[in-house]
Amino acid sequence: MVSEPPPIPEREEPPPLPEDLTAEVEGDPIVVSKKEVPRHHPDLRGSAAEVRSLERHVCPECGGKGEWSAAKRKLLCPYCGTEFDRVAPPPMPDISEHDLDAMLARLGDKATTIDTSQRKVQCTHCHAVLTRDASNVGQSCDFCGSPEMLDYEDIEAPVSPESLLPAVIGKEKAYHSLKSFLASKWFAPNDLKKRNLVDRIHGVYLPYWTFDSAAECPWTADSGTYYYVTRTRRGSDGKTETYRERKIRWRPARGHVSTWFDDILVTGSTGLDPTILSKLEPFPTHDLVPYETRYVSGWNVEAYQVPLMQAARTGFGIMEGQLRTMCAREVPGDTYRNLRIYPEYSRKTFKHILCPVWLIAYQYRGKTYNGAINAVTGTTYAHFPKSPWKIALVVVAVLAVLLVIFLLIRG
Repeated sequence: MVSEPPPIPEREEPPPLPEDLTAEVEGDPIVVSKKEVPRHHPDLRGSAAEVRSLERHVCPECGGKGEWSAAKRKLLCPYCGTEFDRVAPPPMPDISEHDLDAMLARLGDKATTIDTSQRKVQCTHCHAVLTRDASNVGQSCDFCGSPEMLDYEDIEAPVSPESLLPAVIGKEKAYHSLKSFLASKWFAPNDLKKRNLVDRIHGVYLPYWTFDSAAECPWTADSGTYYYVTRTRRGSDGKTETYRERKIRWRPARGHVSTWFDDILVTGSTGLDPTILSKLEPFPTHDLVPYETRYVSGWNVEAYQVPLMQAARTGFGIMEGQLRTMCAREVPGDTYRNLRIYPEYSRKTFKHILCPVWLIAYQYRGKTYNGAINAVTGTTYAHFPKSPWKIALVVVAVLAVLLVIFLLIRG
């Protein structure tokens, strides 16, 4: 199948090619020099690092914790109003990457299956022992309400998270973000935007896998060059007229793309609606910090429900799709067809991380709708009811436009 790029200007003198080349591939192959696609290096340290740096800064006047003012580019004391400069954020700790092939070999069957049994966890405050479903290992104690449950790394799981993204969006801000999102939807009922909607809001750390790999990808394709021939035809009035017909000259082409994939994200969760989750991504993995219990205190923590082998297949499928796009850009000429890529991966690594989201449920006229907020970036998405009156208004408007066009054509 030929991929059609945007039209290009017609050539005044088309190359003298026989017409049968429209369907044939002829000529010596076009060899494209090897293209190295650089790895992306984010310049920003990210919001998590910024928050961690603020923990070190106290007001020189009253001792309050400084808050970063984006407008003033300084720290501002919320208690006495003093402005003061910040110190550079502390160095980000190294986050371990693990050899993918070695881990798959070591895990064996555990790399392809999920343990769905229940597990016991112990409250570190009142020492009560509770039974939890394996898919959700971080919850508050049913007896004393303490969020300090047994550390996640003590739960027996084939792969434990070693890093996470600290939440920087609070519950109140998440709620207002939902209200703003709904207010921006024209099809939502007007009274929906004025209601106190939240029926349930809670924070959850979702499991994710990340994959890295070097990639060498030879490719082959048919490169197409447009040319034009003059034709004649008889018009509706019986007169002969000339026109320009576009044709394509095909030549074989080949090349090579070399690149490095960094932190290809694959969700390990199956509980959240995929249409909602896809709207929240991506998560800024350059903000990752080593796993500590204090970050997940008071939050639910979901154990991964997508095993490592399945996640790896998805991750490398994403890489292959991106490689296909990179190779397509390298095909010379005006268009191409029959693109084939031959990717080879090396230095394959992975890590298991946790990413925070606020899950929100609200009711409208007896029906429950769900939404979520990325607790790092603030990206928000939610399902919402559609106003039948607004939909009907749009339908009537479209029909009116079509009627006007029809009458103009008839006239």
